[in-house]
Amino acid sequence: MTFGFSRVLVPFAAAFVLAGGLSASAQSPSGKADDHPSLPPGQGREVMIRVCSQCHEPELAADQQFDKAEWKSLVDQMAGKGATATEAELDEIVGYLAKSFPAAK
Repeated sequence: MTFGFSRVLVPFAAAFVLAGGLSASAQSPSGKADDHPSLPPGQGREVMIRVCSQCHEPELAADQQFDKAEWKSLVDQMAGKGATATEAELDEIVGYLAKSFPAAK
């Protein structure tokens, strides 16, 4: 009795295809994995992730709801504690957070 190469390859290939399909479900439309799915798309998202993740998980913002002035105050506090960003980047982060996680009405 002989075992063909395809007899071994077919189950392996099926497992590979299944695993690929499962990992694809955690990817963004661009094909890259999205490590921060709770953060909505928008201008300033990537800057916010880069800057805020210097000290904490950027998803902490998703649990907050502030108006623009409150977000600015919080971002200014974080900058005072050492968050590294330009003034333009901090403004972009404030805009992103205010639009993505506005104060509850």
